[in-house]
Amino acid sequence: MNCVHCGKPLPEGSRRDRADCNRNCSALTSYYRRKAGIPPPPRWQHPALTSDNPALRSAAAHAKQLGETNGWSPSLVRCTMDGLTAVLEDRPPGTPVKLTEVRTRIPRHASSHRVAEVLADLHLLEDDSSSAIRSWIEARAGELPASFAGDVRAWLLVLLNGDSRAKPRSHTCLYVYFGCVRPLLENWATTRGHLREITVADITAALSPLRGWQRRNAIAALRSLFR
Repeated sequence: MNCVHCGKPLPEGSRRDRADCNRNCSALTSYYRRKAGIPPPPRWQHPALTSDNPALRSAAAHAKQLGETNGWSPSLVRCTMDGLTAVLEDRPPGTPVKLTEVRTRIPRHASSHRVAEVLADLHLLEDDSSSAIRSWIEARAGELPASFAGDVRAWLLVLLNGDSRAKPRSHTCLYVYFGCVRPLLENWATTRGHLREITVADITAALSPLRGWQRRNAIAALRSLFR
């Protein structure tokens, strides 16, 4: 893209609606346009708003409406439309988008939360994150010795789904807790045949080298596991 006044290339990283290379060129462009009686050009709008894909066009319009209603910044609205374009542009209208696809396909500058919010409002979002975390649980538990795998799998599922005594935990909590206890479990498995054989002395010895946040996280994870 070149400046509409002087013809020089626009600086890299410029806004997509930028037409002049600097303020001086912008002022001169406006001056000569007014002098010639030429009306100002129409304001730039995101290409998704005029897309040939009706699903993308509808989603972009809904993102714009949400932005106006909830006070989103113009930049956030544009980035949300970028994310919608990435997942809807080549998709047949009416085909739902998986949540894991939203998180992996949209550009880094786009908000997966806002893109998912727009898709959910239009009934175009399929939340497959639960199946993904369940697959992760099966894979991680399967890597442990067989005598420990069943109890650890049951523990992670309780963290995921909750029970009569506890609310469901976030996926991040599962990742952190398992990351804390995994090396301890693998070490205990060399001398113990079951979790019920782990003693207070074993836990104290395992925690003694840890300091700071690593120790706090490990204590919380072990309390959860043995509870």
